[in-house]
Amino acid sequence: MDRNSRVIGIDIGGTFGRGMRGAVVGGDAALGERKEFFTPRSSQEDLIEALITMASRLLEGTHRDGAPAAALGVAVPGLVDGESGVVHRSPNLKLDEVALGQILQDRLRLPVFLVHDASAGALGEYALGAGRAVSDLLLVVIGAGVGSAVISGGQVLRGAHGAAGEIGHICVDPAGMVCGCGGRGCVETIASETSIARRYTMAAKQAILAEEVIAKATAGDPVAGRVWGDALAALATVIATAVALVDCELVVLAGTMGIPSVALAPLNDLLAQRINLVELPRVTVGALGGDAALIGAAAVAFERGGIGHPVSEWRRTQPSAAEPA
Repeated sequence: MDRNSRVIGIDIGGTFGRGMRGAVVGGDAALGERKEFFTPRSSQEDLIEALITMASRLLEGTHRDGAPAAALGVAVPGLVDGESGVVHRSPNLKLDEVALGQILQDRLRLPVFLVHDASAGALGEYALGAGRAVSDLLLVVIGAGVGSAVISGGQVLRGAHGAAGEIGHICVDPAGMVCGCGGRGCVETIASETSIARRYTMAAKQAILAEEVIAKATAGDPVAGRVWGDALAALATVIATAVALVDCELVVLAGTMGIPSVALAPLNDLLAQRINLVELPRVTVGALGGDAALIGAAAVAFERGGIGHPVSEWRRTQPSAAEPA
């Protein structure tokens, strides 16, 4: 692959719980110009226009540099058909049955490739981050929702409809709260950043951020401790289920809350209580932070745009973000 080639990677940010992030990514995995926008949730039209604005500005920058980006990869939360470029449903954003890939391609005059955001994040961590040394991993993203994806034998596990590994919408409490997907008691209603904050507010009659709930829990606050304990238990149940099905050797936790290791420590014991027939996986925190999904989206743009095979090449030639260069 030409190390001087460039694409644009964008992470819309619905599941990862943050705004829209984009960057120019080189064939050598170097990140160039970056942009960050608020992710509009008011309407589908507003979100698409914001996405086009970000992509346009990044693309204009590559033209000024004299090395135009050859393709655009977009990480999208929800059910995405990567072949047709259609977003069928996004529980945390107003994207439903929209041909997003074609819309972007027509407006930007650039090949556009969509990928599920957790799959993109898993690709990023597998290529350059915490999953660099393994061939099988489960990525779990705790943000506005709970996203997940599986790398099996070095490949993203897609399934018949592109939804494999979506543990955020496994029901753990049939009588629980209604989820954005329409179901009840999904793990997302208990363990997402949004749900942790909401459950604490309901119990303590005090509105605080999820990271503050976790800080209170580690400091011994009983209400916060119950909320965070419920979240960890729900995560452990669905992670154990996934591990039993795909036998991954590594679980990578990602998100935006900056969860301290002391708060995550009980997760290992909870998994040990639930996993018996397969080997207990190693649990670690993602090494790429907020860049994982946009790097993965860029990798998809390189691959599907016929520019090269970045994941295998980056694993072979680039320093891992999990280790000193």
